[in-house]
Amino acid sequence: MVDAKPWLDPSAQAGSYALGLLGLEERKLLYQLVRYTYTGEGAVVDLGSFCGASTCCLAAGLRDNPRAAGRHVDAYDSFIASEPYLVDFVRTHFGDQLQMGQSFAAIFRRVTSEFADLIEVHAGDLLEQSWPSDKPIEILFVDVAKTLALSGKVLTEFFEHLTPGKSIVVHQDFYHPTAFYLPVVMDFLMDHFTIIEAGRDWSVVFRLETPIPQEKLQTASQYKFSFAQQQAGLRRMMRRVGMPGSDYLRLSECAAIGTHFGEQQFRSALAAAIRQSRLETDHVWSDGLAWCSDFKASRIRTRLYGTASSMPPPTSADKAHLLLSAFVSEVAARIMPGVRQRLTG
Repeated sequence: MVDAKPWLDPSAQAGSYALGLLGLEERKLLYQLVRYTYTGEGAVVDLGSFCGASTCCLAAGLRDNPRAAGRHVDAYDSFIASEPYLVDFVRTHFGDQLQMGQSFAAIFRRVTSEFADLIEVHAGDLLEQSWPSDKPIEILFVDVAKTLALSGKVLTEFFEHLTPGKSIVVHQDFYHPTAFYLPVVMDFLMDHFTIIEAGRDWSVVFRLETPIPQEKLQTASQYKFSFAQQQAGLRRMMRRVGMPGSDYLRLSECAAIGTHFGEQQFRSALAAAIRQSRLETDHVWSDGLAWCSDFKASRIRTRLYGTASSMPPPTSADKAHLLLSAFVSEVAARIMPGVRQRLTG
């Protein structure tokens, strides 16, 4: 049923339209996956529920899937407002005067009340939680990997319970520039996955095909890749996802460059990415550009590593690689318009 991609049907429904930070295509994707693809043999896990939009879509899929009798959504979130954009969203859309550091668990319960009997809530810091060793996961929605530590926790605590040939992973932040490490990690693990959906809003969907060795998960979770390895992983993933995802990942590459080398290098890379892109009216591209307009290297370093100073400084090899890759990209940018013109002439 995955090969049929029911979420692409013009009449596809989303199951729920509860307020949240999900696009319509992502909602359809989650509902349709659980409604038609889910076999009921493993768990459905929502990592990063926020106010409950994703949880509702997944739960609606369970409700409407006859094979899901007795199953529920395992919903994980700290339910604490830790970012200004979360506070702004709650104030704007729910009218609650939420403050930084306060809980929004009551809003989650209110939003998901229709599906309360289909949801098991796991409140708290994900870094302090665990998954039962004897419980396989069939559908894993990941919207919590906002830091390298959380990304590592997802890999070591949840990926090892995926079932080859069956389990589906949905990475919601895959195309967000600030989450450039997600495509790097998934490229590192692509010997074991296939891409079954290259883009619904910000989300990309993977199916596990073969078991992942524990040591490989550990390596991925530690994220000690050099800049050259990260850039190579991003560019391989660009080829894998095709358009328009490859252009979205150009912004991720810019963010990786800026995080390692600072704002000046980020601006140069961003200007080149904009010149090469043809996605002016694409909403994911536009939203990514809006985020890039306020790029601050220190802020991203702090988010990823806890403190900006905890990020390892770029090595001489990293700096040399950046110069070489920038030169090659500039040469390619000068050559390609002429090549395209000859091909279409």
